[in-house]
Amino acid sequence: MEWHKYPALSFRGKIYPDSSAKKTDYDVILVSGDAYVDHPAFPAAVVCRSIERLGLNVAVIAQPDWAHDEDFLVWGEPKKFFAVVPGAMDSMVANYTSTRMPRSKDRLSPGGKTGLRPKRAAQVYVQKLRQLFKKKPIVIGGIEASLRRFIHYDFWEDKLRDPILMDAPADILVYGMAEATIAKLAERFEQSSELIGIAQTCVRVKHDSWREWLKEEPLILPSVQECRDDSTTFLKMAITLDKSVRTGGKVLIQQHPKGDIVCFPPERSDYRKEIEVMAKLKFNRRAHPIYTEPVPALEPVQFSVQSHRGCVGACTFCALALHQGREIRSRSQSDIIAEVESFLTHPDFRGVIPDLGGPAVNMYGWDCKTGGCSEGICTVDKLCPNMVGGLKPIADLLERVAKIKGVKHVFLGSGLRYDLIKPSDWQTFADIILNHVSGQLKVAPEHFDREILRLMRKGASADFAAFAARFYETCKKKNLRLFLVPYLMTAFPGCESNDKILASKIRELKLVHEQIQEFTPTPGSLASAMYYAEKDFNLKSIKVLKNRADRLKTRNQLHSVRKNTGKKKK
Repeated sequence: MEWHKYPALSFRGKIYPDSSAKKTDYDVILVSGDAYVDHPAFPAAVVCRSIERLGLNVAVIAQPDWAHDEDFLVWGEPKKFFAVVPGAMDSMVANYTSTRMPRSKDRLSPGGKTGLRPKRAAQVYVQKLRQLFKKKPIVIGGIEASLRRFIHYDFWEDKLRDPILMDAPADILVYGMAEATIAKLAERFEQSSELIGIAQTCVRVKHDSWREWLKEEPLILPSVQECRDDSTTFLKMAITLDKSVRTGGKVLIQQHPKGDIVCFPPERSDYRKEIEVMAKLKFNRRAHPIYTEPVPALEPVQFSVQSHRGCVGACTFCALALHQGREIRSRSQSDIIAEVESFLTHPDFRGVIPDLGGPAVNMYGWDCKTGGCSEGICTVDKLCPNMVGGLKPIADLLERVAKIKGVKHVFLGSGLRYDLIKPSDWQTFADIILNHVSGQLKVAPEHFDREILRLMRKGASADFAAFAARFYETCKKKNLRLFLVPYLMTAFPGCESNDKILASKIRELKLVHEQIQEFTPTPGSLASAMYYAEKDFNLKSIKVLKNRADRLKTRNQLHSVRKNTGKKKK
């Protein structure tokens, strides 16, 4: 295969290509909170390869020791800017569980070792760089920056925190996936030091100074202080942000006495460019050779393929829309096939593609007849008639990829929205079950109580029992021994500690439910604001489980149901 040159990288005193390497004048120096894995599922690699594609040279500082200066000084000062990409997950989610306890394993670090990433990594890294390089521009991006760009609820401190640019003094924040924005940013650094006005970015300016230069009418969010003074106001802000993700178009401003956050909307054309850039980036699909231990997160996704970005689901517990948007951007079949064909000469490839999918696998190829609307709630209660799509696009793609000589199997490993399968698509779905499900099919009913599903904005009218029965009936006819693996969520706002409906349905359907997820209020999501305010999106009071014992009660109850159900089956 064509091996692509690995970037210069430092990791805890180790330097690649070798320990005698000298400092070089790099255009960009990237700081990552994760181990560097040269794979499109790892943000640092995507940013690094996107910058290299522009003809710039990049050095990477992976998981530096934030208690000392040496790791941050190893490559000197970049010609253009520092880029801080804290990781594939928010650092608090990566470091702590839903019970606020430290995780026992970090899948994004070599050997699964914990303690290599600080909590609030973006803030820690930017503050250290600003201390050492006072005048050099710093760009912050990634999901941690996206979700924390406005005032947000922090579950681990149980309080509202300022927009991240107040704590992490970077010059500019890039939100979303933003491959197209990286090119604009690099061009702006080349032409001038003025960073205001770039699509899909946020800047911090002096309080009210934007009134002097902003020409268009902005959407002014409730101020940071107003949100702190009243939890309902904070929830209203979250509702406004949820709608702005759907409609876009306006500059968003949040005022703060120490400086206001000005957030510039994305350009729709950039969303399409993201997909085009993806096809041009080349990866080795291996961990960087500096590591002597494997990075656990790589193994299950090494030869997975991303089919699309974005999700029209609008689930309240999911912050994906703040990062990827609610517009589906599907890659062309030819781009995906070319990517799979590149695997054939990879020494690690054994002919199996474990996953070909995206945020919701059956949304590949979906589009809106009208190009989008102000509501943007495409799947709540029922699928919007303007949404064009079904299972045929993903089924056709799977069939074409499976026919590539050298590919033995191609599977669906991503979660499936079972509630969005149309009756006319069932035969297509049966064919997918027959050819592209490996042992287990992941589905995410999340819950079975219709009121909770309404609060989640997910599948409230769906009949999971009927779907499960039809799935197993199809497997029986095809002589297949397959299993549904449902993702279930406990302790969601509106739930009782004794979740009888969830427990009874698991018992009734004899579900294998390894994936029990206790609701964790992640920054930016609408459900997190509901949790904090103890109100739903209609501003009506709801029950919220905040006591640790109450939150664990349902989880333990479900584990007990699983254990007893298993005994009965024997």
